[in-house]
This record gives sequence, structure tokens and C-alpha cells, in this order.
Amino acid sequence: MKKTFMDLAKLAEDKKYPIAEKKGIGYRIKHYKVDAYNEKAYKRIKGDYFVIDFDYISLFKQEKNLKKEVMKILKCFFKNETPPRPLIIGLGNSSIPCDSLGVNTTNKIMATNHFTDFLSIPKVALFNPEVTEKTGISSFSLIEMVVKKLKPTVIIMIDSLATTKEENLNNCLEINNTGIIPGKSLKDNKKIDSNTFNIPLISMGVPLVLDKNKHLYTSPNVNEIIDITSTIMANALNDLFF
Repeated sequence: MKKTFMDLAKLAEDKKYPIAEKKGIGYRIKHYKVDAYNEKAYKRIKGDYFVIDFDYISLFKQEKNLKKEVMKILKCFFKNETPPRPLIIGLGNSSIPCDSLGVNTTNKIMATNHFTDFLSIPKVALFNPEVTEKTGISSFSLIEMVVKKLKPTVIIMIDSLATTKEENLNNCLEINNTGIIPGKSLKDNKKIDSNTFNIPLISMGVPLVLDKNKHLYTSPNVNEIIDITSTIMANALNDLFF
């Protein structure tokens, strides 16, 4: 799990940060552009960061609208061109609820990479590398092998996030194009970004764990949050590709 963008961002007083903001009923979207000018202030690497904040009730009442907003954000990265061979990776441990967002999302996405007769739809491949404790192999190594075999045109990685701010727990969805380190606590895992395999990469996540005083906490309704947020992301990706 990695820290959320909002945990580390020192929101600049300069009015151009965030560069765009949109409000809906019960949710708000902010777009941050991190560049050479402000990367030290934000403590993030260069790239585009989208943050969708929502309250608990709106997460359910605005499910369809939130799905549409996620689709719009993804289209910004694709420049209105649907990638023909996307690889969608669900990171995390499926046995631990608060770390199972990635797997729960990919389980709801349609896989078409194995179809040979339908040439007009993207060949979507799904992969859940699980954790090293289960496989004995680092997530990076497994992903590297799959990428070399399938040669995707874009990678989309989905993972649970950790937050140091209680107000962010379960209350936002982040999408960026800056990469992620699967199993960050393991020294043999490496960062995966657009330069790793020379193809675009998008990462998505929801803060499901509170990191406080060197202890990790989750909420009693974490399964409920995972179910709805994974559905929103999965439906957005299914509608985007199909």
C-alpha cells in the first residue's frame, strides 16, 4: 500500500493548484498537475493526479455518476483513443479484506484477450499477482513476465491505499499516471511506471487503511466500501473498453 496523494500534498496557495476542480452532488473532483515547478512542494513525482472525494451516502446514491467521472478521467489519459491491448492488474492480498480492492475489481471486469473471433473489441487481459508470501515470487517479477508475454499497449494497476488522515479513509478515489510499487515493503520489488516497460501506465486506488502511530487500522464497513468502489471502477473500465 502506498500513501495517498492528498496525504503528502502541501496544497499551494497559488490559485492554479489544483488546475481544475469540479463539484457534483456529494462529491468533488480535483486535478493536480505536478511538474518541475511544484514537485518539491507536493512531494510527488511529475504527472497528473485526479482525486475524487465523496461522502459515504453519495458513494451509493451517486454510483452511476461516479462511474461516469472515472471514465472521463481515464479518457483524459488515453486522449480519446481506446488502447487495443490493455492489461489490468489487481494488486494486493485477496485474503485480507482491506488489501483486496485490486482483486475484487478485476473479478468484475470482462476478459477478452483469449477471444480470437472478435477483432473489433480490445483484447483485455486481467492479472492478479497476489503477494510474495503466497507465491514466493515478487509481484514485479510476475508482472514483468506477463508483460513480456502479452505485450500490452497500456497497464492499469488497481490497489488499496493507506492514509495518515482519518478524513480520507474510505472517502476518496485516486487516479494517476505516475506508477506504483507493488509490495513496497519488500526490497526486491521495483517501481512500475510508464518507463519500466515503455508503455503508458495508470494506477487507481482507494484509501482503505489508516496509518497512525505506526499502527494500521481499517473500518468495520470496509467490505461494503470495497464492494461499491470496486464496482464503480470495474464498470467504468468495462464501459470504456466495450
